[in-house]
Amino acid sequence: MQRVNCEQSHARDHPAGSALSIHTGFKTMALVKTSLKLFGGDTVVVRCSESCHIHLMSEKSQAASQTDVLSVQDRASAYLAVPYSGIWNVLIDSHSQSLEHSISYVPA
Repeated sequence: MQRVNCEQSHARDHPAGSALSIHTGFKTMALVKTSLKLFGGDTVVVRCSESCHIHLMSEKSQAASQTDVLSVQDRASAYLAVPYSGIWNVLIDSHSQSLEHSISYVPA
């Protein structure tokens, strides 16, 4: 199983820290995002320390008008099958500021 180094990816995407925080009213939401180049048939494995929303989104090309999204809600882990090759964004949103997570993939 291949392991994605989330810390390097977060540092590149969000230099100020490993996660992005969004303040919505009284609650603060932690967001984790990384991009992966994957092949059709690969499986993305996401594990979190608590229930959260996990999204796998295709990166939209200039020719495409829509983005494909696979999502699970209120889960601590997810196994998401990649339908076709390309760049895929993994987004985790949680209501925790101390979310522990791992993102890996199993090649087809």
